[in-house]
Amino acid sequence: MTPGAPLTRRAVLAAAVGAAVSTLAGCTLGQSPPRLAMACGERGGTYVQFGDLLRAVLARRGAASLAVLESGGSIDNLAMLGSREADLAIALADAVTGHEGEVVAIGRIYQNYLQCVVRADGDVRALEDLAGRVVAAGAPGSGAALTASRVLDAAGLRTGPAAVGSVALLLPDAIAALADGTIDAFFWSGGVPIPEVERRRGTLAVRLLDLTPTLPTLSAEHPGVYASTSVPSGVYDAPAPVPAIGVSNLLLASPDLPDATAAGLVDALVEDAQALVPDDSVGVQYLSAPSLIDTDPVPLHDAARRRYRERYG
Repeated sequence: MTPGAPLTRRAVLAAAVGAAVSTLAGCTLGQSPPRLAMACGERGGTYVQFGDLLRAVLARRGAASLAVLESGGSIDNLAMLGSREADLAIALADAVTGHEGEVVAIGRIYQNYLQCVVRADGDVRALEDLAGRVVAAGAPGSGAALTASRVLDAAGLRTGPAAVGSVALLLPDAIAALADGTIDAFFWSGGVPIPEVERRRGTLAVRLLDLTPTLPTLSAEHPGVYASTSVPSGVYDAPAPVPAIGVSNLLLASPDLPDATAAGLVDALVEDAQALVPDDSVGVQYLSAPSLIDTDPVPLHDAARRRYRERYG
């Protein structure tokens, strides 16, 4: 694996399957840093941004050489973690259902915002305006696709006469399709602003729809997973905060990740918190002690829990 660039699943599989997981804290003089692989997401999104930043932090600390693996998102990441293609993974808290006992958490790292993005010059002003329109409801293998399907269900837009025409597109394709009018909206779950949307700011003006009318239904069906939040004013040039649905992001590992590796990751998250926040991010970050340890519904790795206690009592 080449730690200096993101890799696809296929490119990393042969190397990852045979690679032994080394500890972060067990290096001695003359040994190379341990090699780890982390399943992230699509290039142009927040997951890969975080992976790149964590890779740089671990390299600067001399703690590990981290390969950042691109994927469809949370669902893919959990599969990669389970198949040992990855040592670490980022995933939405609502995507881990069904993986109880298979994964543990190193920490809760930041809040995802479920975003339904539409053209600022279009006539879609509210969620119900999407009835009968074409919507990119998340990339294949993404947590956004899972959450978007639940939102559309709660809004009565997934089946019946008002159902949207749902297509699965990767982020760059969804943005291009919105720009040329092929689709009317796309869903994305991540930090704000979406880096790839920001790069097209001069040619594509967008706004977000308020999805919170579906929150009571979501909360009743999936207690403790979704939160009421808001996207700050100024994001995508919005004149006021936009009500939004928040979902926690977790840094995950297998239960048998070596203790020293887990403890070393905790140290990196705590001591280099500022270096792990993208420069253009304005969303909620959880890189503080009280927030990092709140990984419900996933238990902390035993060694991570001990390390947090050693640091904070």
